[in-house]
Amino acid sequence: MSRGAGPRGRRSRRAPSGGLLAWTLSLPARLHLRWLVILLVTGVAMGAYGRVLLTAPPMPPSRAPATAPAATPAATLVPSAAATPTSEVG
Repeated sequence: MSRGAGPRGRRSRRAPSGGLLAWTLSLPARLHLRWLVILLVTGVAMGAYGRVLLTAPPMPPSRAPATAPAATPAATLVPSAAATPTSEVG
């Protein structure tokens, strides 16, 4: 009987079960480099966001968000006598 005969003769390398993409994405985990991939992805994302913030044009005044009218300083500093909870009625 020859050694190569039969289904158990030669071991063939199985194709990755999830396909080439799944095999590629699992490569850092199999090489114990998850922390490096996480740092690289985080650094690229922070760099891209920082570039967007630095290169964005300023918002024109006509498009500024609406704000509530500001209260006058005198009304906020001096409470009226009628608004106090200890004032007597009658």
